[in-house]
Amino acid sequence: MKSEHSSTVYEPQEDSFLLQKQVIKYAKGKVLDVGTGSGIQGNTAKKNKKVTSVTYTDINPKVKKIVKNAIITDLFNGVKGRFNTIIFNPPYLPKDELDNEELITTGGKEGYEIIEKFLRGAKSHLEPEGIILLLFSSLTKKSKIDKIIKDLKFKKLQVAKQGLFMEQLYVYVIKSSNDLMHGQRGIVEIKKIKNKLVAIKRKKNDSYNPTIEANFLKILNRWGIGPKLISYDNSSITIEYIEGERIIDYFESHNKKEILNVIKLMLNQVILLDKLNINKLELTNPYKHIIVKNNIPYQIDFERCNYTNKTKNVNQFVQFLVSGRLKHIFESKEVKIDKEKILDSAKKYKENYDEKYFNMIIECIK
Repeated sequence: MKSEHSSTVYEPQEDSFLLQKQVIKYAKGKVLDVGTGSGIQGNTAKKNKKVTSVTYTDINPKVKKIVKNAIITDLFNGVKGRFNTIIFNPPYLPKDELDNEELITTGGKEGYEIIEKFLRGAKSHLEPEGIILLLFSSLTKKSKIDKIIKDLKFKKLQVAKQGLFMEQLYVYVIKSSNDLMHGQRGIVEIKKIKNKLVAIKRKKNDSYNPTIEANFLKILNRWGIGPKLISYDNSSITIEYIEGERIIDYFESHNKKEILNVIKLMLNQVILLDKLNINKLELTNPYKHIIVKNNIPYQIDFERCNYTNKTKNVNQFVQFLVSGRLKHIFESKEVKIDKEKILDSAKKYKENYDEKYFNMIIECIK
């Protein structure tokens, strides 16, 4: 008998039922069911008294025939807000040229790529005390998944395991450790105060002076740069917590028009820093230092700022734009940068900070 599900909509199987058992145990609050497919996980969560709402998403438009209120999107694109529980039963198999249903089976060339992209996106959609329920297979390379989780500063607990003929299935409960992050100079705690998320950065050693960072933020906030400064003293600084995507993740998940707009806004910020004689540093590799929220880039971490007449903000950001790390992303999004011309314009700009050459930099990006 033919199933009501399309061949490109994943029908519940052993992995679905294994994850479903954990959804019954752990789902709470606002739930996001990513890659919902048949809707089994979200529908199961709805039956839990601890669950207040369920949002369903899937990349496949055919899912709408089964889960009528599903949002058709790629992972977190267009998903607003934070959730207490995020559920994902991803495609997790390595690429197989003979597989004619890659959409529901293949997690990337090695099998873990979609999971990595999901976990990166989940960071900005998970409540501070929220959980992720993630299923994957030994064919996905468990050691690689563990490393990704560690690198992204998550913590994990294996709550289920099941052996199949050729593989082992695992279910993890993953929690954010963003509530306590250790940097080289400070310890950052994310807290909710009066229903607003704030970041509290405390001294880890004498190399970090909260007052210095606060003084720079006072100035930069007047120009719309950086997170809002809330309070500070000699031992800590409290600032607005920016909920968004790290800049490279944003470039990977948005279209050309949106990317060009963010680049332009960032260039306007870095030339302003140059005009204020404030050297930001860290802009050649700003993966952790630029967060994009609602299509607006926010620079964070101003602890290394200094005053100088020889600022490097524009030049460092240009070097980032032409870096190999962005080349394949920009090519896939049809963002074109004339590398030779933009580097030459940046070099001439640096000689006397002439805005004529800054405008030439902007013209190199199309």
